[in-house]
Amino acid sequence: MGRELALRTLSHPGPLGLLRRWRSGKLVAIADIYIPYRLYKITVDDRRAKLTKYYAVDAAAGLLDLYEFTSPPPDGKFVEVETRNFHPVRLGESETKLLVLKKARRSLFARGFFHMVDPVICAEFVRPEFYMPYWAGFYGDGQNVRVTALDAVRHTVEGSKVSEVVKLWLMDQEIESLAGQTSARQDSV
Repeated sequence: MGRELALRTLSHPGPLGLLRRWRSGKLVAIADIYIPYRLYKITVDDRRAKLTKYYAVDAAAGLLDLYEFTSPPPDGKFVEVETRNFHPVRLGESETKLLVLKKARRSLFARGFFHMVDPVICAEFVRPEFYMPYWAGFYGDGQNVRVTALDAVRHTVEGSKVSEVVKLWLMDQEIESLAGQTSARQDSV
């Protein structure tokens, strides 16, 4: 998603834009930002079925929604971006592995895989940090600024979790206070 589309989406003139401006103030700036993710291969093995999925979990706070892939993105899909607007990695690989297992289990059972008999779910580390692009919209005035995040891959306005992660990062506070948990190459899908 390019800057122009992000600007149009974040300053939408319709009812949603009107509601956002009423709640948060006028859009004063936008910025492209990058949040670190790690990719895992998840295998679910049951006596009756075997399933393989690829999930990316954020390595900033572990709070954001998973990215799901049918296969690992080839290296040609990654673009190296020179920017200072990247969130630092705050979680270790063992923490993101536990998180991806937990979130994958929840995702699978939410889709109706609860009828499985004694499933074994395993996570295999596939790719180290790569960065997913977002757009941050800053609303308000000099005294009170609100952040709205826009996922540049999914083209969706994100909820409060992404906005809080971005806001805390920009305010240089510890993410652990939000998550309760504890510059590399900036590759972007």
